[in-house]
Amino acid sequence: MNAPRVGYTRCSTDEQDVIVQTGQLLALGVAEDRIYVDRGFSGTTRRNRAGLDQALAAVWDGSVFTVTKFDRFARNMAEANDILTGLSGRGVLFGLGGSVYDWNDPFGRLFLQTLAMVAEFEANIGHQRTREGMALAKKNGKLKGKQPKLPEPARRSIRRRYAEGEVSLADLATEYSVGRSTIHRIIHGQESPR
Repeated sequence: MNAPRVGYTRCSTDEQDVIVQTGQLLALGVAEDRIYVDRGFSGTTRRNRAGLDQALAAVWDGSVFTVTKFDRFARNMAEANDILTGLSGRGVLFGLGGSVYDWNDPFGRLFLQTLAMVAEFEANIGHQRTREGMALAKKNGKLKGKQPKLPEPARRSIRRRYAEGEVSLADLATEYSVGRSTIHRIIHGQESPR
């Protein structure tokens, strides 16, 4: 199919790169200025995905919205369904690698719904494994939550010096290179339990 394409890529962390995905999209005929990117996004929802929003806004009747892998596009069945329905309503086809699918075709819809279901399942399994690993680490004393910004001797010194009127909150914050709110929590005992 020679229809014009708009591409979308996503990577989960800022350290990862989209070079492979971008290269694949270019090989599929997506113009470089029509490739939209989201970096540092690993969630299962569409929230805060500016690159996806831009890509969806850039397509037009007769074009193909193209991704290299389904899970780069969606990992949630309901949102995949909403986006694909919206694209189809605008006359836009869905490209997955070199294949193009029509959401209005029963076989195309079944295949894409199956991919959405698998992508959501994989995301849910990953979340479950993470929770299990964190629970085990916590049980073994290896996961202790967020540690205090300052060690206990420094916190004692801050409380003593402030109580004696030696220094102000701002001076302590500057001295210890932390925010005033951190010093305030230390002085007034509002630190969360560790």
